[in-house]
Amino acid sequence: MQTVQKLIAASLLLGLSGTLCPLPAEAASDRLVIYSGRKEKALKPAVDAFTKQTGIPVDLKIGKTAGLANEIRMEKTRPRGDLFISTEGGIMEVLAREGLLEPYQSAATKAVPDDFKSASGTWTAISGRARVILYNKILIAEKDVPRSILELTAPKWKGQLAIAGTRERTSLAWAAAIVAMKGEAFAKDYFTGLQANGLKILTDNTEVWQGVGRGEFALGLTNSPNYHLAKKMALPVGVVYPDQDGSGLGTPINPNAAGVIKGAAHPDAARKFIDFLLSPEGQRILVVQDYEIPLIPEADAGEVLPARSIKRPAVSAQRLAELEEPTLKLLTSINPNW
Repeated sequence: MQTVQKLIAASLLLGLSGTLCPLPAEAASDRLVIYSGRKEKALKPAVDAFTKQTGIPVDLKIGKTAGLANEIRMEKTRPRGDLFISTEGGIMEVLAREGLLEPYQSAATKAVPDDFKSASGTWTAISGRARVILYNKILIAEKDVPRSILELTAPKWKGQLAIAGTRERTSLAWAAAIVAMKGEAFAKDYFTGLQANGLKILTDNTEVWQGVGRGEFALGLTNSPNYHLAKKMALPVGVVYPDQDGSGLGTPINPNAAGVIKGAAHPDAARKFIDFLLSPEGQRILVVQDYEIPLIPEADAGEVLPARSIKRPAVSAQRLAELEEPTLKLLTSINPNW
């Protein structure tokens, strides 16, 4: 329990500065209140379609995943939110262990593979984002692009790589997966090597993919939808799903996860929204509008690389939750900007 409390405290420091959409002091009885670590532009199309289908209005509170998780904890005696949508699964496990999420299972959630949802039914993934290497095609020829994250410490990439800091939970989950797969000693050497090679730690993933697209950096570690966003803007970028050659690392897929907040005023509306997101219509919106990876096997991935085509590390969300606090300490001991 002490470990969980420390992780939540660290999350407060890292996440409370997100941009928040104001909520009314008391939500009306027929409204759904969503706390979302996903940006408004990523979730709003699905929210609008849900309201059109069900007639249920939705209030969105947007912020960093870690900060919103902390607010849920502080509001536990009188929750103001009904549904939490996070950018990775580890923080959901932390909240579940704190008793702050209400179990929910349905035919829709049962269609999600077991490694993308809680064993206790307290949260489920709604989509995924792979952790990829984005590169500028003007600065790097395709044949020279690194195919493994382990190549990024090479002198030829000195000062050319950018990544978002751990206020972006997907960066922390990526780092924790390396610790899980290779051990803390290996991970410390690797992150120290990145630091010595001039790694640029930026505020968020938007800065990373736009910086690569503009040629400010040759390479960026970011999330797979950002490749499609950069292409949509006609930026000269390419993408690599790293470590697909049997090295054992693989390419992590971070789940965008949803869970009903314990004691929520509108739990039925929250459950309906989860089922909507996992429906064919909801999945289509997430894929087409946000370029997210559908995790339900029969869902159409469109132009997005489907999950079945990506070799992933065998690390559970439960294990990531255990490792995120020590991983954060490890990273900040190397560079406090993490």
